[in-house]
Amino acid sequence: MDIRLSRPCVDDPTRYIAECHFGKRVLIEKLCELLRSTGAKGLRCSVKLGVARFELEERSVMIYSSGRVDIRKIRNTDEAKAMMGKITDMVKEALSDISS
Repeated sequence: MDIRLSRPCVDDPTRYIAECHFGKRVLIEKLCELLRSTGAKGLRCSVKLGVARFELEERSVMIYSSGRVDIRKIRNTDEAKAMMGKITDMVKEALSDISS
């Protein structure tokens, strides 16, 4: 799992945006269905744009069809890894068998 802490968050410079990657493509339609069924907080999905956004434990998560995941308000890479584990468990049924 590839995780990079990129730029600091605009609203809180002590936190970062973690750029992660599943290493697989994401089936956005299936992802949106899964997130709706779990009642993901603040869910916004666009199949046309290939992106889903929702809140998880007070962090903003964006998942792209390419398999990229951005998690906002992360303190460090360990926290990003833990969040990615939770996100992966939530959405694993929407991950394609095809590598990106």
